[in-house]
Amino acid sequence: MKKLVSYFVGNSFLVNLLSIMMVLFGIISLAHMKRDLISNWSSKRIQVTATLTGASASQVERFLTYPIERAIKGSAGIDKIWSNSQQGYMRINVDVKDEFEEINDLETRIKDSIETIRGDLPSETKDIVVRHIKQTDSWFNYYAILNFDQNSDLHQNWLLKIEEELERINGISRVDTYGYTKDLYIKLKVDNMARYRIAPSDIYNKIKETFRIYPLGSIRKGSDSYSIEIENLKYDIESLNNLLIRSNNSSHTLRLKDLATLEYRLPKINRTNYTNGKPGISFNIFKDVEADSITLKEMLEDKLAKINKEAPEEINIISVEDGPAFIERQINALQSNALMGIILVLITLCLFLGFKTAIMTSIGMPLAYFFTFTVLETMGISIDLISVVGMLLVIGILVDDAIIISEQYMQNLEKGASSKDAAVGAVLSTWKPICGTVATTLIAFTPILVGKDSMSNILMAIPVVVFSALLLSLFESFFILPNHLKHFVTKANAHHESSYFQRFKRGYLRLLDGALRWRYIVLAGFVVAMIGSIIFASKNINFNFNLSISSETVEFIGALKKSEGLDDSYKQLAPLEEVMNKIDKNKYNNYQFTIGQNYTNGKKQEGPQYFSYRVSFSQLDNNVEANKKDVQDYLKDQLKELEKTGKFERLEVKIAKGGNDESRENLVEVTIQSLSPFNVEEVTEYTKKAIEDLQIEGIKSVDLDDSLFKDAWVFTPKKNEIQSRGLSLGQVSSQLVQFINKNEVYEYTSGNRKIRFLTYAADGDDLTFEELGNLPVVLANGEVIKSSEIGTWKKQKKQSVIRHSNLMRKVVVDLPFDKEIVKKEVLIKKVDLLTKELSKKYPDLMFNAQDADEQSRKNKNSMIKKFAFALLGIFFVLAIVLRSIMQPLLICSAIPFGVIGVIWAFYFQGLDISLMAIIGIIGMAGVVVNDSLLLVVTINEKRRDWFSFHRPEILEGAGSRLRAIILTSITTLGGVFPMAYAIGGDSGFTKGLAMSMGWGLLFATVLTLIVLPCMLLIQRDFMVFFKRKILRKGIVEEIIEEVDEVVIVTNKLEEESVIH
Repeated sequence: MKKLVSYFVGNSFLVNLLSIMMVLFGIISLAHMKRDLISNWSSKRIQVTATLTGASASQVERFLTYPIERAIKGSAGIDKIWSNSQQGYMRINVDVKDEFEEINDLETRIKDSIETIRGDLPSETKDIVVRHIKQTDSWFNYYAILNFDQNSDLHQNWLLKIEEELERINGISRVDTYGYTKDLYIKLKVDNMARYRIAPSDIYNKIKETFRIYPLGSIRKGSDSYSIEIENLKYDIESLNNLLIRSNNSSHTLRLKDLATLEYRLPKINRTNYTNGKPGISFNIFKDVEADSITLKEMLEDKLAKINKEAPEEINIISVEDGPAFIERQINALQSNALMGIILVLITLCLFLGFKTAIMTSIGMPLAYFFTFTVLETMGISIDLISVVGMLLVIGILVDDAIIISEQYMQNLEKGASSKDAAVGAVLSTWKPICGTVATTLIAFTPILVGKDSMSNILMAIPVVVFSALLLSLFESFFILPNHLKHFVTKANAHHESSYFQRFKRGYLRLLDGALRWRYIVLAGFVVAMIGSIIFASKNINFNFNLSISSETVEFIGALKKSEGLDDSYKQLAPLEEVMNKIDKNKYNNYQFTIGQNYTNGKKQEGPQYFSYRVSFSQLDNNVEANKKDVQDYLKDQLKELEKTGKFERLEVKIAKGGNDESRENLVEVTIQSLSPFNVEEVTEYTKKAIEDLQIEGIKSVDLDDSLFKDAWVFTPKKNEIQSRGLSLGQVSSQLVQFINKNEVYEYTSGNRKIRFLTYAADGDDLTFEELGNLPVVLANGEVIKSSEIGTWKKQKKQSVIRHSNLMRKVVVDLPFDKEIVKKEVLIKKVDLLTKELSKKYPDLMFNAQDADEQSRKNKNSMIKKFAFALLGIFFVLAIVLRSIMQPLLICSAIPFGVIGVIWAFYFQGLDISLMAIIGIIGMAGVVVNDSLLLVVTINEKRRDWFSFHRPEILEGAGSRLRAIILTSITTLGGVFPMAYAIGGDSGFTKGLAMSMGWGLLFATVLTLIVLPCMLLIQRDFMVFFKRKILRKGIVEEIIEEVDEVVIVTNKLEEESVIH
């Protein structure tokens, strides 16, 4: 090591060349790196879907879902199977184990298993699809088109045109429009069809045949080639009206217009949208995974500006949710906070080490960042939210190694060493503890790097950044920094420790001396504080392990008690529109108002009585968080007044994340599972009443699963009557369905336009139960009979959706709660006590209370495991460095002590401890362990043995390392606190990380300087006690035995002498 360091200290050309090359490589890599919202990651889920047209949910479950689940359950690598069975359709999701890598092989085996039982499935089963859920594109931006008239052909044609133009932009993969388009509705004339003995299937087949392609091939005449084809009917209403259905030799023809009425129109509107009070529609833009978000945004904005200029009068496209702005905000926060951090680091270093030393020490920061860009670009990692989190995490850590070496270098100069000897000596005397400190930080993030679960895949960029930045910082500190110090800092700063620091140091040593005298009381006090803080946090602070990454909006959702339709709902909601108009328009970007749909507890609710307001904010506004809180508080105040009107069944104001409408955050669920069908209605009603009787404060409502039994109109066929009239059940079904649903018989495609051909006899939404028996059925001879003649109609309770979890039927009772009143973990414990009583009443059922957010549950378990592995790894490294078991335990105890600061900081600021906060605690652990290790190594050097080890040695060691510990802590705090408190721009998503790392480090540093020395002296007390009371006893007994033997021998000699 000495030869290597001496070589670099004496070779300035190589050192400077390496520095320049690292910067150049970094600049080139940065110029070619993709900027994105989040890194691409592969889902470990396989999905199986199939249709069984006309079958009820229970029939689909029995004849389709169960057989397929049983067929695939034995495949290796499956973690969980869960499914939904509903009217005519089923979906099975197969979650793959985290450690299982052969997903394509598993997909093939599932396909083979299904193919094996294909003959046992109903013959009507269609469209069995098995696919691995992969990320082929990602959401980019959400736009609204104001004043768009969906009934206008001009507007519809313009929309098709701009969709094509937008999809031609390089980087945009698709455009999803949320509006209604016109289709061709073919209303059958039942009487005419009966007269001419035409079945619905005759019309279906004729339409399909008309548009079918009949290729004939091509011929060649010399050098010319001729294609030969049969001309198809081109789509237009007139041609279709004249479509020939039947003709005879007498020139009698039957055309489609004789049997049906054709109308090109919109479907029945069941949802209306308004943006900033103006009607319109919206669309999402998705980009391919390779496109750069920021560059693509600039191209898209230019294109939309041109489109708006050429758009029909009054139409205007505006951005509602800006995806790239989210990453822009984080990059801006990184730039401003990094600059702020560098300034604070320089000022601190100048105050303690002098200007030249401060400059040399800080050089490692840009070198580490540029080298990190090269590593990221090589590994295919983009500049996204996760990699930015890693860069923010290491802002204050990068110069820690350099500070320790620079501080030791200054001490060597003060002792009279030459600049070269001081530089080499600084590295040689500190390289072991520095390597240990870096190793502990790297070990802390290793579980995330090597993890196989989805959370590790998403967060992988963080440890990659930490590893590359810290290892380069370590290299720079050992081989580049000493050379710079030798050439630019040749004399010791005689006054580098200011009088202020000297007074601070004397005060610290007096405080430490008093703490050492009362060490047992000090330690006991902090232990009690730690235990009390953890208990307090478990009851009063919310933990959020959801890794949802998107911009936040304020949502005002609800349901009216009564509504006659969309227009009636709009009139009733006029007071809400007035409420929205009173919000200061400078506080938000825009708001969207939807009638006919909302998402409640992560489940889609449809009907004219449901509505939602969504207020969006600009992510580039420095006051976005404050504005969001102001709008939320205002709407909550207005909610209380609106509830008094009595119009609303439900009203709720909440923070929602874009693209996460199905999120089940702030929900506790009670799951009820069984291997066989059970009385769902009875069990769920009893469970609901039992929960309500508990009267747990904070529960907003007890919501039953939407898959409960609902009213159904069931036709029971008289099979003998059907057969006697020359019909089959399939023929009866194909006729009755025309009065209930619209049947898609063909989809005509022309360019980007798709027109569905839908047939029907009557609008099923207007049908009443009493009219069912009068529905006509046409016999083969043209006679028309009533459906009541061949069957009976009755009302029954039917389950609309049947859910399975690992082949067990599953029903869920949702408990939305106010996290300001009751903590999720506390609520789960209270409800879990009830589930045990429910299990006694229904012994065949399994009851369980849990967090409704499944991904959050997985992340929580994963993070607990990673944190445990990190602690064990840190302990292992420390044990190797210190060659001790006890002292690594003392050092690791600083981590839970640091959590005390995190707990109280988050509590007083009203923040949830999020997943990013946990990452910050891991980062804090690395820094705290670094300082503690440095202090312990220094104090150990003062100890010759335990008997001569007293307070003076500890005071001397702590005092000698006070400046280095204070410097590393201040520089780290200077890097994270500007981010935590938006000094350099609000960091939003990463605020929790900065807050936990900053306050945890601040508190843990105090503990390192005060409590750790006390624990070392307590260790000395026990070691001395052990040696004096235990080991000493053994030594004394041996001496006594030896003395006794000597006495015996002497007595014998004296006796022999007397005899002689």
